[in-house]
Amino acid sequence: MVGAIGLVVAVVMFVDKAEDIVTNLTWSAEDWRRVFAPDVADLIVRSMPPLGWRIFSAAAEMGLAVLLFVGAIALRRRRRSGVSLCRTWAWLAIVWVVAVMAWVLWWLSRYQGEIPGISHIAWQGFVVFGVVVAFVVLLAWPIFLLVWFGRPDIRAEWEEWPA
Repeated sequence: MVGAIGLVVAVVMFVDKAEDIVTNLTWSAEDWRRVFAPDVADLIVRSMPPLGWRIFSAAAEMGLAVLLFVGAIALRRRRRSGVSLCRTWAWLAIVWVVAVMAWVLWWLSRYQGEIPGISHIAWQGFVVFGVVVAFVVLLAWPIFLLVWFGRPDIRAEWEEWPA
């Protein structure tokens, strides 16, 4: 079951980041204005990180998705290498999420007060709420995997699997 869930998580991650790359390469300011109010769209376009960083970030996350996918397949085949790959993925994912969320907090703090109708304090509340939700969602699976594979009964089972 853990391997099956890992496959789903990996595919969703990969597809999401592939879509991010397509959006980053094809969307213009006018596309953002069709989705958001003009002031918000202008802020989004103006505040986006450089295209190179956005592509690198999406590609790195796609690489993480591939690592999880390979590990989850090995888990489904009851191979110890699947546990090692999934644990490696979990630690890398945790480091990546913490680094990206720290950067996001810094980045978003630069733009507080620039959206008409949203006060400084309201902006900070939205940012903190969003980052906390992101942490919970993005760290749930990696932390679960580390805890799950560390349980003595589960460890005893996977240590008997072929490499």
